[in-house]
Amino acid sequence: MSRTPPSPHLSGPQEARHANVSGEGGGWEQIRLIKTFLILLIPCAVLSFISGALYLALGRTSPETFDDVHFWFYFFDVGREINIPTWYSSIMWVVAGLLGGYFARKATRFRLSWALFAFICVLFSLDEMLEMHERLDVIGAELSKHIPLDLHFVWVLPGLVIAALFVALLLRMVLSLPAGVRNGLLLAGVTFVGGGIGVETLSGLALADSGFESAFFVLTLLEETLEMSAIALCIASLMHFIEYRPSEGGTTYRLTSRSKPS
Repeated sequence: MSRTPPSPHLSGPQEARHANVSGEGGGWEQIRLIKTFLILLIPCAVLSFISGALYLALGRTSPETFDDVHFWFYFFDVGREINIPTWYSSIMWVVAGLLGGYFARKATRFRLSWALFAFICVLFSLDEMLEMHERLDVIGAELSKHIPLDLHFVWVLPGLVIAALFVALLLRMVLSLPAGVRNGLLLAGVTFVGGGIGVETLSGLALADSGFESAFFVLTLLEETLEMSAIALCIASLMHFIEYRPSEGGTTYRLTSRSKPS
């Protein structure tokens, strides 16, 4: 009688329990990466669309209606903090952190790395609301003296160093994951850094060159959309690491060690 192959990410008693009930495949289904990502992407697209639409409306409004339109734009402006887009991003980071904490408890390999991942996600959640990365301007101002460009958002210089440090600490764990999970997390990381540092650098250059013009808002909208999409992909990739199946009294979950179609 065949058994489900042991998962390197589950402890002995957990693996034994799951192996006994799963059989040959055992009806286990892996949470779909692409489907989950598309579902999470809907609020990101809606928030970006509303922000862009209100910005266009703000430029075409009359003096009598300007305050009313600006009131709603404030709540959906992706370039501001403490509003609906940042609230949504902050919640998504918390969800990613909770998943990382769950994996830190269940996995037998890289438990410290998963705990660090969870901590970073919670830190990013706080940063969404408190703009802690802006405090890096002091260090960035010193570093910017050695480059020939006026970046305006000089925090991106130490931010790039911090991002490289996080990659160095977590890369070994990420590369050990099943292909779908690994590739999703890598793409999410590249997208987030590309938006949060790459596009923000471009928006800073635009701001230094022409001030708060349309080009600056468009770049900011692109940056925030990429960041929200990256968090959505991160969560979808983490959930793709989980298998489930119906059981008596509910649903049973476990971490997968196999790569399945997304």
